[in-house]
Amino acid sequence: MSSLDDPVKADMCAGRRQMTELGPVAESYDQLHRIDLLGEARAARGVPEGTYDSTVCAVLQASEVCLLNLARLARRTQTCLLADDIPAASRYVQWAVGFHRLLRRLGTVTFGARSVFGAGVSDGATAVSISESAGYAAYVDALRGLEDVAKGSLLAGAPELTRSTIATKSIDDSLYRVLHGIRTGCHDATKWESDLTAVPIGVSRSTDELISAETLARAVAATELNADTLHGEFVALHQVPEILCAEANDHLEVAIREIRASALSRAAQHLTACRELLDPVVEAQRVMAEHLATGEYHGFRTNLGPASGTHSLSIKQHMFRDLFKHMWNDLEVWLHSLGDSSLEETLRDIDARRHDDPEAWLRHTVVDQAFKLHSAHQQWRHEHLHMPRNCLGSGGTKSMIGIPDGPQAVYKMRDAANAQHSLAAIHRARRTTLSNAVPDSPLAKLITDPRSLDSELMRVVGEATREYFPQVQEQGYQPFRSGAAERNP
Repeated sequence: MSSLDDPVKADMCAGRRQMTELGPVAESYDQLHRIDLLGEARAARGVPEGTYDSTVCAVLQASEVCLLNLARLARRTQTCLLADDIPAASRYVQWAVGFHRLLRRLGTVTFGARSVFGAGVSDGATAVSISESAGYAAYVDALRGLEDVAKGSLLAGAPELTRSTIATKSIDDSLYRVLHGIRTGCHDATKWESDLTAVPIGVSRSTDELISAETLARAVAATELNADTLHGEFVALHQVPEILCAEANDHLEVAIREIRASALSRAAQHLTACRELLDPVVEAQRVMAEHLATGEYHGFRTNLGPASGTHSLSIKQHMFRDLFKHMWNDLEVWLHSLGDSSLEETLRDIDARRHDDPEAWLRHTVVDQAFKLHSAHQQWRHEHLHMPRNCLGSGGTKSMIGIPDGPQAVYKMRDAANAQHSLAAIHRARRTTLSNAVPDSPLAKLITDPRSLDSELMRVVGEATREYFPQVQEQGYQPFRSGAAERNP
């Protein structure tokens, strides 16, 4: 009997975790993604929160998670090549390409941070490099093993096939995808390694000490399921955003306090840092959308337990509720404090006079960075919609916490966020739309038509999901609840 036929084998012993044949069922989002270990690694950094140094630490910690997963993917690819399983090798290589892309974004954040915080970050600083981390060493070792096997089985073992594949085939060929994916990853690695080398930081500690490499390795290895699933990669693409969102929240809290104090240059600095950190968070969602197949998700869905359909305290409550509310409320209060004009007149004046003097430029920059930050939030929400669309489908398919229709629930959350009073008022005053849709366009009409291919695919996914997980459809709604205090800057 497969795990889909009998999703949860109830353990008869009181106090024991539920199990499937793949492994344990997560009891919470925090447990699934080992938020406790990520928090432990974050607390041990030894740098002030919401600073340039803490940003560098967060980027290196997220990079370490990527490297540990790249090492695992390289080992899996090597095993597949030894077994002459080229299609499976192709799958793992493509996932590796996605993690390389994510590392490229992380490398870019270090340059953004140095630019935002200025040349002073290099004064008396030491340098830290990702090449000094345990995860980097593990990846290089795994890649060396993969290359040895690939050269032996493909270049030496089947030279004519390899040559003809490279010369004449395309991405519809699995061997071509293996060869092309390996060379794409190798090229990308030279860029992210360069970007993450000799990064100045104001503390003198080894890279492994700075990032708590052992703790992060435990967080990654805590994926307790059968290694044949892509559960570990799914977890990693949540762990990286958790690390970065926690850091972004610290910068946003500082920015809110600086806006209240009219310290505009500092506010703009931290808003920019927050937005830079969210770029790889969005990329992580994209990697998952492109590479995680519906059936692969279904294969380990039961083991996600109530973690499927919820987000963390850091993302769900602190970023998208607490700090989001304070940010836009306080921005509106600050704008009203600039004079007796209407909100629209004040914003038009800020934009019109932005080149008149340094103070006018700072006002414009704060507004500009606030809008760009919300654009990043919108991008995240858009990418996040791929998961319920691709893996739950339409027709009232419930999430694991009993949300009646997964995709519709996410759309409603996005629309509710955009309806927040101050956010909507400021965007309206600046004549900037918050709508993500153009419902009357020919393209939108084609895609959203109930008879469109997209709609039909959503329906098919929904039918399959409900068929595989009938017990989920019987669950009542278990909303996200937290006893944590509001994050109040």
